[in-house]
Amino acid sequence: MEILHCAILLAVLVQAQCEVPVEGLESVEVREGEEAILSCTTPSDILFCTFRSPTDETFTMKPGIPYEEGRIVYHGADEKKECGLKITNVKEKDNGEWKCLLTALLDGQAKKGEKAALITVAKPPSDIHIVVDGEKTAAVIVNYPENKDRKVKCVAAGGRPAASFSWMLGEDQFSGPIEDLENTANEDGTSTQSQVLTYESQPSHNGKQLTCIVNHKGYSEDQLSAQENRVTLDLDVQFKPVDADKPQAFYNLAVGKEHVVLMSFRAHPRPSELHWALHDGVEVSQGSESIDKRFEADLLTDGPSDGMYTARLTIKTVNQEDADTESNLVVTNELGTTKYPFTLSLGEKPAAAPAVSDSQENGGVPSPTEAGSGPVIAIVIVAIIIIVVIVVAVIARSQGMLCFADPPKTEEDKEKAVEKEE
Repeated sequence: MEILHCAILLAVLVQAQCEVPVEGLESVEVREGEEAILSCTTPSDILFCTFRSPTDETFTMKPGIPYEEGRIVYHGADEKKECGLKITNVKEKDNGEWKCLLTALLDGQAKKGEKAALITVAKPPSDIHIVVDGEKTAAVIVNYPENKDRKVKCVAAGGRPAASFSWMLGEDQFSGPIEDLENTANEDGTSTQSQVLTYESQPSHNGKQLTCIVNHKGYSEDQLSAQENRVTLDLDVQFKPVDADKPQAFYNLAVGKEHVVLMSFRAHPRPSELHWALHDGVEVSQGSESIDKRFEADLLTDGPSDGMYTARLTIKTVNQEDADTESNLVVTNELGTTKYPFTLSLGEKPAAAPAVSDSQENGGVPSPTEAGSGPVIAIVIVAIIIIVVIVVAVIARSQGMLCFADPPKTEEDKEKAVEKEE
């Protein structure tokens, strides 16, 4: 029973001490070295204004009373109405919960009230890195298309408050399926964040960098200029020689003359074997010539752009049999073999065929589109004719024209009219 009485008495005392409402206190987020202001008020006149820091230090705030060599001073216009604190140079120790403790005069008695707010000292992540296949790495090999999709995790550790992530591929913004993992809280009040990007590779990505950008208020301008908020992953996208969209055609061959065939393609890694499979069954490997010495194949060269290669075949003497034939350039690297078909023609490249209607393409038979449009056009023409006839009739009637004009007068009518005038 005595314990119950003590509990009731304690509850009454606490309620009495917290009768003053405290308003206006808001949490702030600043970088170290910046300024932070906390301010609270109450409808009654303030007798005492006190703040308690996250390190449990107490500051009784009054104008003209500075703390820590002026780093912490009173903030406000009227100490009876406003209890404020200004920190001119925020430090790491200021991070955390601050309490505003007020004593105010209410109904002739001193009453207390309090309210808490947070000063969050923004702290950029101390470590950012990329993880692929469970290992921290700065480069990745991707075999396209067998395993073109890779999970790339960007980790930002030691930051406060939470950061956000964005991605770039080369110099361009990059977007893809992402998953934000649950934050892990650290003992020092910071956290470790991770975002997983499902990266879908393409052959054109080879040699580029995938960049994770950590967006956080704690970074200074100098740190951003030095790109300390970025981490990159070098992409080594490997693929067999890329298939051509269609056979390549070569024109203007002249019988008895020399002709050079150049074909370019993309592959990674560099092709290990290349040969020309010609229409007459002859095969010529790079850096060699045919037995009859009519064909000569140069060694593979780089270009015309990064990641591309060019093969060169010289036909030293063009024969009539070469005309209108199809041959192949066969290229092999570690990931596979690709055939590049090409045709040879003696004449000039034909001009582009003029556009023809569907009915011409179908041998004079109207296409469904043309067949269906005839009745529609006829109905429209008939409707227009009817509208024109109606308009003409209305105008003629109003003007007394055409069939609506008065009939010509007879001789008898004329005589009656003259007599009437007399």
